[in-house]
Amino acid sequence: MKLKYLGVLFSIFSVFYLIGCGSTPKAEEPAPVSREAEEPTASEKMLAEVENARKAAIEAGAENNFPQLFADTEKSYKELKAAVEANRDADNSAQLADLVARYKSMEKASKAKAMKAKIEGMDPSTYDKKAYDKGTEALAKYESMDSSSSGAELLAQAELAYGAYNVIVNKGLTAMAGRERKAALEAKKNADSVKAGVAKKTEYKKASDLFKKADSAYVTLNIEGAYEDYKSAKEIFNDLYETVKQNRAAAQAALDRAKQKVAEAASTAAEADKSDPLTTKVAGIESEDAVLLSEEKFANPEDAVIDVESGATAETAKKEAAAAIAVDEVSQEAK
Repeated sequence: MKLKYLGVLFSIFSVFYLIGCGSTPKAEEPAPVSREAEEPTASEKMLAEVENARKAAIEAGAENNFPQLFADTEKSYKELKAAVEANRDADNSAQLADLVARYKSMEKASKAKAMKAKIEGMDPSTYDKKAYDKGTEALAKYESMDSSSSGAELLAQAELAYGAYNVIVNKGLTAMAGRERKAALEAKKNADSVKAGVAKKTEYKKASDLFKKADSAYVTLNIEGAYEDYKSAKEIFNDLYETVKQNRAAAQAALDRAKQKVAEAASTAAEADKSDPLTTKVAGIESEDAVLLSEEKFANPEDAVIDVESGATAETAKKEAAAAIAVDEVSQEAK
């Protein structure tokens, strides 16, 4: 009997022991540290700056504007990138900083070339000739330089050209945009005079929205964007005015012809009444005072006019445009 009890107890203890062993958690191995989670080294941070400057240079057109310098810089970039990836802790900061300057110089010089082309499309009497000559000389010198010059030297020369041209573009273009704003408003008034907002609602709204967008760009110093949108709005308003005016003239001519026919018919009817008047009511012919059509109610055309001159943005744009034009006129008088 005792042996039986001992067997039972042994079985119970065995079960608890096995359960206890089974519930013991297995120690977890530490997860490997991800490369992305590591703090970037000084060289890796500088490489990111190089890549940002490279992207900006490409977007500005450096590859086409300065093909040899761009190719030489690209070669250095690929070599340095491979070196950083092979040994992230090595100090390549000086070489990487030089690359940043090289790419930035090509970005600035490319933008300077674009501004030069824009200036050459302007009236020579409207801009500072000395500033233009300074920018042209600086840009020509930059174009004569090659990869043997340091990044700092290239960037300094590019900034000279960019700065000289930028003075002309900002000063001249601000006044030009201001004048384009006035022209767009005049074109809108003409469009409103022929009720273009009713006849061509979609196109009219598009032009009005462009004008408002231009005002917003003007006050936030996106002068080039403002100029282009004012110009586009002006052209749409002018087209609307001409189109609607012609359509109205054609419609008026058709109406005049219809009136003439009605008058002729009325004259014929009057002669017939005199020679052979109707003495009894004829089926299908209404009495003189009959209302043949119900009265139609039309929307007020003035309600279709979109106001583009009210609001803080419009008021600010108006004042800044007037000031820019005034300064430009004084500058022209002084020449």
